[in-house]
Amino acid sequence: DIFPTFQHDGIEMLYMLEGEVSYRHGDNLYVLKSGDTLFFDADAPHGPEILHKLPARYLSIISYPQVL
Repeated sequence: DIFPTFQHDGIEMLYMLEGEVSYRHGDNLYVLKSGDTLFFDADAPHGPEILHKLPARYLSIISYPQVL
């Protein structure tokens, strides 16, 4: 399967609940397993690329910039 990448303002944190995925952020590919955390600037293309172990579930927490 081919998964789309995402790109948006703000910062994002992923916390892997179960499974194993290779997650792309820009030119980097990170293997994430249950219990791992990835924190990054969300304006670079990012998203899951390879699903190694299913089911794969993660929490995605996004903080968007505030305009005052």
